[in-house]
Amino acid sequence: METVTKVDFSSRPFKIFTDSRTVLADAIIISTEAVAKRLSFVRSGKGAGGFWNRGISACAVCDGTALIFRNKPLVVIGGGDSAMHEVYIIHRCDTFRASKIMQQRALSKPKIELIWNSVVVAYGDENGKGLLGGLKVKNVVVSGDVSDLKIYGLFFAIGHEPATKFLDGQFELDEDGYVVTKPGTTKTSVLLYEAVDFLLYKRTLQLLCQKIQIWM
Repeated sequence: METVTKVDFSSRPFKIFTDSRTVLADAIIISTEAVAKRLSFVRSGKGAGGFWNRGISACAVCDGTALIFRNKPLVVIGGGDSAMHEVYIIHRCDTFRASKIMQQRALSKPKIELIWNSVVVAYGDENGKGLLGGLKVKNVVVSGDVSDLKIYGLFFAIGHEPATKFLDGQFELDEDGYVVTKPGTTKTSVLLYEAVDFLLYKRTLQLLCQKIQIWM
């Protein structure tokens, strides 16, 4: 498996470029889907001392039922529909972008606590196992106070970015970066098709996130 870095649709055969070679093709199928957006803050990454995949994730659907999270306090960072299911919801503003029905569901659940106007820094567990042990939560609007939040799982719910940058402006994209297709089909031009309709994928993912159930 190789990573495609660039494509050239200016003439036939089309050209597909990777880090190691160039491939010629008469037809291209694009099935790159989308990548979850992540925040970057102290110890949120994969490097030394980071907690990525060691308590921090961008996919509650994939990871939310893991044993390390079961019956533990969890946090989601975001303000959209997929954020409205967790134990703590941390949002950098004082209003949500989520639909009204999802906001009402979250606000009506006594086990969900809302933390407004805040950003976070992660720290490790007290057992020294290299797992996420909590967050330092800073209010960035009102007081500037920093509080300690003892949690064991953090999920980013701040949207998705379609993996279409490699197309390099050769096809029309919408404002979110998804390939624009004709209604009723995924055909975009002669001999160029999308195997996955990005808009359908995005909506399907949103619906899946709404069905997430976290053990409390």
